[in-house]
Amino acid sequence: MKVLSYLESFTRKAYAAHEPAGEQFELLDCSLGVNSFGVSEKVLQALKEYDWSRVWSCPDPSYKDLKAKIIEFWSDHADLKTSQIQIGHGSMEVLERLNRMFLDKNSKVLGYAPQFTGYVADIGACGAQYIPVVLRPEENFKLFVERLTEKINSEYSLIFIDNPNNPTGQMISLSDIEALLKEARDKDVAVIVDEAYGDYFEAKDSAVNLVGKGLGLCSLKIGYGILSQELSYYFNKVTPPFRATTISSYLAGIALSDQDFIAGCRKRVKIEKAKLINGLRERGYFIADTYEYCPILLLVHNNKDIDLGQALLSRGIVTVSGPDFESLDKNSVRINCPASAEDLLSRLD
Repeated sequence: MKVLSYLESFTRKAYAAHEPAGEQFELLDCSLGVNSFGVSEKVLQALKEYDWSRVWSCPDPSYKDLKAKIIEFWSDHADLKTSQIQIGHGSMEVLERLNRMFLDKNSKVLGYAPQFTGYVADIGACGAQYIPVVLRPEENFKLFVERLTEKINSEYSLIFIDNPNNPTGQMISLSDIEALLKEARDKDVAVIVDEAYGDYFEAKDSAVNLVGKGLGLCSLKIGYGILSQELSYYFNKVTPPFRATTISSYLAGIALSDQDFIAGCRKRVKIEKAKLINGLRERGYFIADTYEYCPILLLVHNNKDIDLGQALLSRGIVTVSGPDFESLDKNSVRINCPASAEDLLSRLD
């Protein structure tokens, strides 16, 4: 078979599947990045009222209704055109399509580590090389954007930024992103800003605000991408017409309209995350630099020989193990803040 030769030695990193900790525990899942506070009541009501006879027909390949709601959502921040919005089966599919536009076995991608594992793995699946600026534990894993900017050169095909960062949950300021974009434009390098956790900061802080500034930005946010007109032209060449189901695109539009729910989640995250961080620090754990409204955080044990993921699993707490990310060791984990910080802290005592 003429399978691409580099796939023989390629192994895809992904969030590790966890084994049950034993019947004595009811697991507290703090691994995957789901909203611990549930879903909008508007979405649940829309689901109850949905006309299920529509599942027998193909989706509208234009996704015009959802795109109109996305344009309305961002209307105070960017003058978007329908042609700039690309729909996908989650933001990861949009990322994968962008990689197919830019990457082959001769390509290089600049990023920083640790960073979203799913995207880093797909770079390898394209045969391309991922070159990260490694964040330093002694600096609280804080990203200094100037260190990334000074590495930019024309040899790179793409630069990848996840904001807030996964796994630390730290947020990069819009001014820092703009500075990086200007440097990338001068070197003719495209930039992807992945805002999968972007709902946890205000719209004014999103890189979507920079789309109209001619910076060649691809800003991705939960199942859709906002691209320049030029990039959208090529994106359509590598993407099939039916990119999401009818019901998912319908419910996504409902979710966008319920900003009260999103604002409420932000407030609850801030409260529970502060409790969680304080409690973990009191118990001797180290927490990397993080944004107070983003539900994920990076937890580190001071003993490098400790397998922190397994240690927490023995207490019934499911996390994402550090080695699932580039540059992290087994004494670290990513935690998604539970609905009640006390549920997690009580298991450590």
